[in-house]
Amino acid sequence: MTILNTGDIIAQEGFRIAPSVKARILEAAKLFNEGARGVTAAAEYRLKEAFSTSDFPVLLGKAFDIEVQSTYKEITPEWKRFARETKLKDFRPKTIIDLNGGQDTFEDVAEGEEYKSTSLSEFQYEIGIGKTGRVFDLTFELRKNNDYSDLMDFPGRLATAARNTEDAKVFGSFVTAAGPNTAFFKAGNGNAPTALPLNRDNVQAAVKAIWKRKNREGVPFRALGTKLLLVTSQALAFEAEMAVAPTIADPNGGPNPIANPLYGKVTAVVSDRIGIIDQSAKADTTWYILPDPASANPALYKSTMLGEEQPDIRVKRDQGERVGGGAVGIDEGSFGDDTIKYRGRHITGGVATDPIGTYVSLGS
Repeated sequence: MTILNTGDIIAQEGFRIAPSVKARILEAAKLFNEGARGVTAAAEYRLKEAFSTSDFPVLLGKAFDIEVQSTYKEITPEWKRFARETKLKDFRPKTIIDLNGGQDTFEDVAEGEEYKSTSLSEFQYEIGIGKTGRVFDLTFELRKNNDYSDLMDFPGRLATAARNTEDAKVFGSFVTAAGPNTAFFKAGNGNAPTALPLNRDNVQAAVKAIWKRKNREGVPFRALGTKLLLVTSQALAFEAEMAVAPTIADPNGGPNPIANPLYGKVTAVVSDRIGIIDQSAKADTTWYILPDPASANPALYKSTMLGEEQPDIRVKRDQGERVGGGAVGIDEGSFGDDTIKYRGRHITGGVATDPIGTYVSLGS
């Protein structure tokens, strides 16, 4: 009988002998899952020995990256319901120019007459992005104790954190811990907070006020055909749904319900994130109106960088060198504290721009 030493066993592992990089990554992930869950004592031993190689931590990092991308795509962030996505080519702010002018009608042109020109009015909004991230440490002690439970949760936690960061950036542009963001909701923008409770009559009055607003060319908002969103926290979910329901009681006292004029024009959107961010005394009574992100006048933007749309994972190489010469494998951890470090990075941003279709009330 041939007795195999540790080196022989490692040499025959799937992450070493698989025919392609993709297959080796899958084998590394399989080995990690079996060992971390303690399927068998042999699986735990094989995982411990795998971490003593230079290539396994790298292959496992790539497996994490694949899982993060998959999980990231499966998570639907809240910002998608009321923010438009835009992509920047680098970290320099992107200028969105609101070009108005000549949007009404053409003018008659007589025979031989030159076409009349209309100048475009120009208003700029800047959209930026920033770098965010988190480092996960697999310490020397955890590796020696075969404790990989936290590392197993790492891909899901990182993907969720990336989506939560996007939400935080977008929501932070219009709501803060103190309530509506007064850098956006202010008298200068024509959308300073009011104190009306949420009911159908007040929503209708708010919509009519928005409709009367004019863009920089003098075109009323109503003529732009923009649908609106009634956005609240969970505390006002029922009131929001009732305000925009298909029918309402006949205001003249008739026995049959009548069509709600808000139905189809305003859609109720209940947000968990607002309830998390807003910690003010009026948090449970505050309600917002925002334009649909697919409209010509979106108020909110979520930004990302071209080629960097999804989270990025890397493993750090800072092991140093042996005194007698020769490289030290990633498996032995960093020079400073023996830790293997996996880092997640996400480039994103959020900003509030055009206030014309927005409204907020503190509820009282």
